[in-house]
Order: sequence, then C-alpha cells, then structure tokens
Amino acid sequence: MQVLRFALPLALALLACSRSDGDDPGDDYERVEIEPAQATLNVELGGSATQAYTAWGVVDGERVDITASCRFSIDPSFGAFTEATVTVGPRGGKTTVDATCGELAGTAQLAVTLAGSVVMPGTPTEAADLFGASTPATDPERTPVLEYPLDGAVSPRNIPPVEFQWAAAGNDLFHMKLSSTFLDVDVYTTAVEAMLELPAWDAIVASAAGTDLLISIEALAQASPGVKYAAPSAKLTVSNDYIDRTAIYYWASSQGNVMSQTFGSVDEPDVVRGDCTSCHSVSRSGTRIGYSRCVGGNCSGPTTTVGFLKYDPLTSSWVEMVNANDLAMPGSYTTFAPVGNPFPTDEQALAMVTRQGGTLELRDPDTGALVPSNLAVANTTPGGSPGTRSALMPDWSPDGTRVVFASTPHPGQYIDLSDGRIAMMTYSYTNGEHVFGEPTYLVPDPITLPNGTYTNYFFPSFSPDGELVVFNAARTAWRGNPAHTPGQRLMLAHASGSWVVDLTAMNGGDADLDITWAHWAPTASNEYYWVVFSSQRDYGHRITRANTDPSCVANGVLQCKQLWLGAVAKNKLNGTLDPSAPPMWLPGQDMRADNISPYWSVPAGIE
Repeated sequence: MQVLRFALPLALALLACSRSDGDDPGDDYERVEIEPAQATLNVELGGSATQAYTAWGVVDGERVDITASCRFSIDPSFGAFTEATVTVGPRGGKTTVDATCGELAGTAQLAVTLAGSVVMPGTPTEAADLFGASTPATDPERTPVLEYPLDGAVSPRNIPPVEFQWAAAGNDLFHMKLSSTFLDVDVYTTAVEAMLELPAWDAIVASAAGTDLLISIEALAQASPGVKYAAPSAKLTVSNDYIDRTAIYYWASSQGNVMSQTFGSVDEPDVVRGDCTSCHSVSRSGTRIGYSRCVGGNCSGPTTTVGFLKYDPLTSSWVEMVNANDLAMPGSYTTFAPVGNPFPTDEQALAMVTRQGGTLELRDPDTGALVPSNLAVANTTPGGSPGTRSALMPDWSPDGTRVVFASTPHPGQYIDLSDGRIAMMTYSYTNGEHVFGEPTYLVPDPITLPNGTYTNYFFPSFSPDGELVVFNAARTAWRGNPAHTPGQRLMLAHASGSWVVDLTAMNGGDADLDITWAHWAPTASNEYYWVVFSSQRDYGHRITRANTDPSCVANGVLQCKQLWLGAVAKNKLNGTLDPSAPPMWLPGQDMRADNISPYWSVPAGIE
C-alpha cells in the first residue's frame, strides 16, 4: 500500500506530461476544478483588471495542473482570455468562467465591481475632499431635491445617457453617487445637472442591468463647506431589455412636422413630412404613413383631409402617394392592415380611414381608391340601427384579425369625442370580400378613481402580441381647454375584455398631466412591454410651465408636451396590480416643440 500511494502522483504527473502528444486531458480525470473558484475584481471607469486561473485535473482525490491543455472563456461583454488570464473591462456584474479540457469542463465565479470618480468640467479638483471633510446636517431649505429621473422609473438597458437633474437649494457644489450591487461611481459638479459621456454611461447601465440603480445627491456651499445636506436616495430600475432597430414617428405639432427618431440615437430627429397639421399613423412594417392636414390652415369642414406616404428603399425617401391637398379624403385618423393580412406583400397594402362624420372605410394607400367592405357595421349599436354611433381612432391588430377603435353615441364625431367606448370587431378576407364583425365593448363604464369618474375612452392601441390594449380615459369630452382639463390618462385592458387597470405609476398618480397617444414598441421584450406617449409634465427643470417655449403655449397647452417611455411589467399582468412604473423622458427630441402622437415601428428600410 505504501508503494501504491507514492506511485499514483508519479503516474498522474506522467499523464500530465503526456498531454503534449495531443491526447484529450479530460480522458484521464474525474473532473476539472478551477482556481480561484470565487474571485472578485474592482475595475475603474475606463480601466481594466486581470485575473489568472489554474485548471486542475482531479482523479481519486489527487490534482494535476492541466491549465496548458484547457481553453478558458468568459461572457465577452465582461472581457476576454489570453491563455489562462482574463482581462475584464469597465463593466460590473457577476459572471461564469469556463474551462474546457477535452471532454470535461470546469467553472468558476467572477464578481466585478465597477468603481470610479468623475469630476465634471469647472468643478474644483478637491471636491471629493470637501465632501469627505464636511459634516452631515439637516435643513429642509438646504436639502437638494432630485428632479429627474423620476423615483422608481424603469429604463431599457440601452437608453442613451440620462441627464440627472436636481434643485440646488442654496448650494453650489454637488456629489452624486450611483450605486448598485456591482457599481460604485461618484460624480462631482457645480451644475444642477449631470450627464455622463457615452462610454461611462454604457458601463454604468451594463453594471446595473437587472437591478436598481440607486441615486444619492448631497450638496454644500463652497463658501462654508463644513456642512453638507443629503437628499433621500431615489432608484432607477435598469432592466435587461434591449430596444433596438426601432423608430418613433411623432408629430411636432407646434412646428407642423412629422418627425422620426431612431430609438437609442442621440442624433437630431429627421423631418419626414412638413406641413402636417393633424393626425398621422405608421404601418407596423414601417413602410407606410397616413397623415391628415388642415388644408390652407382651415381645420373645419372638408378641408381636413388624409394623405398617404410610402417609403422608397431605392431612394431612401418617402414618396407622397396620395396628397392631402387634393381634398380627396376628408378625414383624420388612419391605420394599416399588417403585411400578410389580407395580402402577402406591402405592394397590396390596405388602409382604414376615419372619414369626416365618424365613419370608417377602407382605402388603397397607393391610389386613395375606395375598397368595398361592410365597415358600416362599426357605426351600429349592437342590436340597434345603423348610423347611430361614430367610429374613429382605429388600430389594426398585429395579426390582422381584429380592429380596435373608439365608438361614441354621437354621430358626426371624428376628431374630438365624448362618451367614447373601446370597441373591437373581427376582420376576415373571405371569398374576395373584406368582412368585419359586429363590435363588442372591452371596458366597463364608468371607472372611478380618487381624482374623478372616467366615462370617455379613446386612442386604443394593440400590444405587439395582440394580448393587451392601452387606451386613454378622460372625465369629460376630449379635447378640453386647457388641454389637461379632461384629465386624460392611460389605462390597460386585456384584449379579451377580462380586466382593466389604471396605469397609476405611469400616469403620475392622481395628477392631470395631459397624457395621450400611447403606442407600443413593435416587439415585446423579455421583462417588459414598452409604450411611448405624450405628456404635459415637467422634465426635471428643463421643461416646466415657467420656462416652456411660447410656441407650445400658442399651440394650446400650458407647457410643451414631450414624449415619454413607459414600462409595463409582464409579471404583473393579473388585472389587479398596477404593472406600470414612472416613465423616462425620450432622449433626442426637441424640448422647444410640442411633441405628440408617437407611433413606434421598425425604421423605414429595415425589414
């Protein structure tokens, strides 16, 4: 037995040496162990760190170093291996290190904490020392207030750099700490806002993804730096969801332009069509736009007409197929059948138009020609007489089998409305005929909330999988004067009509923030659905009633309406919980414009 005990290490060593002949190392061992099994690295913003590993082949309780015969790997978003040493970049988080040794493999855990300090231009270099030497004090008059992002907001992982904003409260030097499980970053500035450059921001959101990014602000006056005042911490949940290859088409109504902004881009938005003075829609394929215009500035009578644009991939431009100035289609709201229903290509597109007088009809968006159908059923009260209701604001489901729209008991309404209901009807293309079913109603009436009773429902929009419908609810007729008076806010219904909930967090609680025109991102992500909408709410201190652009006030609002991005949690869709969160301001838009009616689709030119 004594001889065998000494012979085994010698045999293992000979086996290890024999790896040079190309044999699989995994053939001779029970398992592979990696050291260190648990490792922690700290990486500075813009920096890197390394960690060396050893792989051991284990048999009968004995270990042999087989590192040279193994291939090491790691999630490439963290870093890369050179032989058995990993170099990680500025990204916090926890990941797995793998070693493949022939038929066997071993794993280890690596935790990386991203740390760093950013001193903004114009800020004293000794700012960190001033805060470190100061004594915390309490004074409501001197306590800074975080204004943006909104506490509890949820963000996609690839949102562009966020501008953090706060109120100074008599201070002139500020320390913001951004922290999460694997993140600890300090920012020092003399300004009342801070926005990190793109590389640093990308590193921060990658480190915080799937967790809460805690935001802490403390402040002092440089003239008397002995005391500092801290605001309550706020949180921004950074989801694991990516939103990419999508574009938001919206109406800068105070400027009269339909604009396009690719999500995640920090470039200036593009003008798609000028001289648009009313509503628009975008096809789910991103290749068609329906718009309406008050021709000659006259928004009454038959001069509010519809036109159609089509994207030409050869010239990368929008071509006007039907010009609203021709006055051929008096009307407003439009929607498009998705490609593949009823026709297999976009060359046979089908559009639905809200005509003046509150009726729906089908049109060929290439020619404007009327397409025969039984859409008059939309204006019929179930079990009642034809023509007894108005139908407007339609949205076609992603699979093309249903249309949801606003229905009112007041014939003639086709832009503004009162006593609206959310109606749904089926659609089929049978024996060459476009057939719509009798409408059913999704939402009970009335809905009572702490700030009033809601009886007017409108602007319905299908989720990308057709399971949900987001819509507006108001207490009175829409539109009011001033615009926020009817209290329009967002609610969510299951498309089956089985439940409806108020999106309280997204609406800002019980406030009347003039929220309208909600539409969904074209695909449902893993954790959330995402909606974009327009709201007359403060964007930190950048947009308030006190500093809003006069052109927006002249357009009928108290302050410039802006586009906001809201998250709907997929794990809270039970009809009881509020699945929403406070929203994020959509980066890249013009803060001097009244931005409304956002439609979210794939960018033109991308299939």
